Amino acid sequence: MNFIGRYTKVFAILSLFFANNYVASAQDSIYRLPAGTTIRLSMDAGISSKISSVNDTFTTTVIKPITVDSVVVLPYGTVIEGRVTGVSSAGPAGKVGRMELTFETIRFSDSVKRSIDGVLVQELKPVSSKLMTYAAIFGGAAAGALIGSASGTNTGILAGAGIGAGAGSAVAFLKKGKDVHLRTDEQFEIRLKSEVTLPADDY
Repeated sequence: MNFIGRYTKVFAILSLFFANNYVASAQDSIYRLPAGTTIRLSMDAGISSKISSVNDTFTTTVIKPITVDSVVVLPYGTVIEGRVTGVSSAGPAGKVGRMELTFETIRFSDSVKRSIDGVLVQELKPVSSKLMTYAAIFGGAAAGALIGSASGTNTGILAGAGIGAGAGSAVAFLKKGKDVHLRTDEQFEIRLKSEVTLPADDY
């Protein structure tokens, strides 16, 4: 009788242990965002490679809530803070601007924050200026050829095209490239590079 009682007691303790672990694991999964999670954001105030500097900070807003097991764990309107980690403005000869960003903090309230390691899903790129550069060169060559054709000789046409191309190349060289921007209210996505544990008492 004592053996049966002890066996029943051990079985009950083991059952309770595994049940508690199962519940804890289920709850933990709700409050974690795994690495690779994408978050859709909207820019609160615009930044640009033209005016921004390294270590400038900015804020964004979650515009698509994230749910785990039917529970909203990252609500609409949650603030995510970011930082400019690299930047160079556009320059002559079509040199485009560059801006590197990292996303560092999820701010649930003034006192509740979580550190994150987030990056842009798509790299920031300006509208290509190469087409305009080629247009300047070949457009100059065409214009020069037309002027040279007025002489009525092939030599004049070739010389005019060469002069026009040279002028077009000079214009293309002097032409400044485009800066990159994230404008106010512009929408984009970031990806988490590592897992984030969320504050469970918020839900």
